[in-house]
Amino acid sequence: MTRGAAVLAGELTRGRRVMQDGITIYPVERLGNQLFQYATGLEQARRLQVPLYVNRAFYLEEAAAKRRVYSLDYQLDAFDSGIVDPIGEEYHRPIFYGLPPIRTVESFHRRIGSRLPGPGSRIFGERSFGYDPRIHDVVPGTTLLGFFQSWRYCTTVVEEVRRRMTALTAPSAWYAAMCEQLRPGDGSVVLNVRRSDYLLPRQRAVHGVATRSYYERSLRLVRGLGVTGPVYVMSEALDDVMREFEGIPDLVPIQPPPGTDPMELILLLARADALVAANSSFSWWGGFLGERPGRPVVAPRPWFTLKRIDSDDLLMPDWITLDREDHPDPAGAVSVPAQARSSRPLDSEEHIRV
Repeated sequence: MTRGAAVLAGELTRGRRVMQDGITIYPVERLGNQLFQYATGLEQARRLQVPLYVNRAFYLEEAAAKRRVYSLDYQLDAFDSGIVDPIGEEYHRPIFYGLPPIRTVESFHRRIGSRLPGPGSRIFGERSFGYDPRIHDVVPGTTLLGFFQSWRYCTTVVEEVRRRMTALTAPSAWYAAMCEQLRPGDGSVVLNVRRSDYLLPRQRAVHGVATRSYYERSLRLVRGLGVTGPVYVMSEALDDVMREFEGIPDLVPIQPPPGTDPMELILLLARADALVAANSSFSWWGGFLGERPGRPVVAPRPWFTLKRIDSDDLLMPDWITLDREDHPDPAGAVSVPAQARSSRPLDSEEHIRV
């Protein structure tokens, strides 16, 4: 074993314990990512009829926090998750200080993991960003490590996922008031716009940015589909976005008070009768949790700028996708046949310009 492999193996096994009678998730990053990891773990726990546990080391380990330039919080306790949080520091020690590149996980799987004794050998790491069917081979005592960003990871627990995620443990008065204002069936549209960190060169090279043109074309599309209620704007950079979108009439900003739980914002996205999503996991969950017959969800394409990331399994099959870049707007009304409501490119494959 090389020195690098030995260090990796030591980090994986140093005093860490695993609940052997269940599936353990290792959440990382912000809420949208945590929700994917939770839904994947829940499906495997239900398949095996065992408890779902959590290792919160990514948020608790001081050494891990010092390596990050931003703070992050564990947020799966915002709703009735059904997760069992083990008592004892030894159950909340790092697998990795952060989520490593997929190639590192794959290397561990092939060269190191199979040689490690005890709990260190029971780590399931996804090998790519696409859906990995090997997930259904995991056994009790396994810790799941990855992004798991696909609806295919939770197909058998969809209703439970939606029921649990909408059962907030402590909803705020602001959220309750917004639920009265933004009601399913009122024809409302929400434009969810991601800016801030997506404008940084490093992030932009991976994710890219959905332009104003994308939001304008998407809004015309959902209007053409008959969703004609108020148009709300939600963004973590709301003031900047409202200036950027100046000239688009009758936009209603969603202005949460400081400290608002992000899960409340996702659930407001889910309440709208149409969602124009950003290319973010936050938007994705607003689309997924609000899924109901006739509800259009528009997503930007490509989802990632970095071409080597496989996002084929990411979007729900009936979501609409539109080019996120600027291009000339055609004159005339939008006409979208019902069969065009898919995640295929509308304007290139269906010859529809919006």
